[in-house]
Amino acid sequence: MIRLTQRRLTIRFVLVLMTFTVIILTIIFIYFHQNIVNSLKRHLREEIQNEFIDQYHRTGLDTFKNQWEEYHFEILNANGDIVVASPTTRAFYTGINRDLLASAFLGSQKFEMKEIRNETYLVAYFPLDEKYSGRIAASFAPEIQRVKNFLNLLILTLPWMLLLSYLVSRYLVKQAMKPISDVFTFQEHFSSSVSHELRSPLASLKGNFEVSLRKERTAGEYRDTISFGLTEVDRIIHLLNDLYLIASSRSKPLDLFKEEVDMKKLIGEVVGALMPRILARGIRVDNAIRGRTLWVCDEALMRRVFENLLNNAVKYTPEGGSIVIRTFESIGKRMANIANTCQGIGNREIPYLFEPFYRGKAIENRKFEGKGLGLFVSRYIVRSHGGEITAKIGEDKMFSVTVSLPAK
Repeated sequence: MIRLTQRRLTIRFVLVLMTFTVIILTIIFIYFHQNIVNSLKRHLREEIQNEFIDQYHRTGLDTFKNQWEEYHFEILNANGDIVVASPTTRAFYTGINRDLLASAFLGSQKFEMKEIRNETYLVAYFPLDEKYSGRIAASFAPEIQRVKNFLNLLILTLPWMLLLSYLVSRYLVKQAMKPISDVFTFQEHFSSSVSHELRSPLASLKGNFEVSLRKERTAGEYRDTISFGLTEVDRIIHLLNDLYLIASSRSKPLDLFKEEVDMKKLIGEVVGALMPRILARGIRVDNAIRGRTLWVCDEALMRRVFENLLNNAVKYTPEGGSIVIRTFESIGKRMANIANTCQGIGNREIPYLFEPFYRGKAIENRKFEGKGLGLFVSRYIVRSHGGEITAKIGEDKMFSVTVSLPAK
């Protein structure tokens, strides 16, 4: 669907660009042609004024008879009769333009383009005095050749312009469609992942309820089934909450209720809730937070961030490993870092860890529980606060996640 839309938009862009290009080139050609015609007229006016009119006023009519053999020049009376003509004009002109001749006797200088002997000439009618007017023709062939050369150049550039228009259109359409393509890809992946994640708890619920109904059970067995069902429902509710955050993350930041939060206390409460699992696996916890640490943030949402990060740290730390927690300030930012003994995560996977539903191959092979949403949700919450969350594997092979928020 996206590719088909891209092709259609590319074709439309090419057509628009080519139409615009042709219009611009046509305007340039017309301007170039008109400029050449005006240039020849200006040159001919200067020749008429400097060579013919001045000479006529100085020496009279007789001096024209044996001069300017290189010009197609004539002196005409009011009836259109030829009074004086240069030798080259004999059998040259095909006729007289009576309107232009009349305008010349009225004091105007007029021009016409005329085909003579299969060649284009610019013919000028100009006044000499009340008795006579002049007519002179100048070849337009050199200018026509220049126009043809320019036209050929335009024709040669059209294929390249077409190619350039196609490449530019394809690039622009691709760039314009990228956000839409990302949304479609996200939507497809989102729908597929949601179906997969919901199928497991719902199938488990359905199976347990069906087993319970096959025969009469004791009150304790029914209680166990209901308890298990409530656990699965909690899983579904938690998943739906995460899915809601994922869906809204594409459109807007979260609405926050900001207040001063004692981060030391908040993190201590989260660690306390995880302590049974920590002790059971023999994990050492170094809580390096000292003193009262106040952050301005949404307490409920930031609690969720640290629950996700510390839960991941406990989950992926091998038995006997260690977790280090510390907070600090740096250039107007309040920061918290959670590092744990690394297991199952490589440097190549770091750029993908914050993508929704992403789980590394090593993690999947070891069957760790989880949906791959914790880091994505945490980043969305932190970014809604105007902060950032990053991950890296240090030189000590410890995997660490750093949360930074603006100091105010």
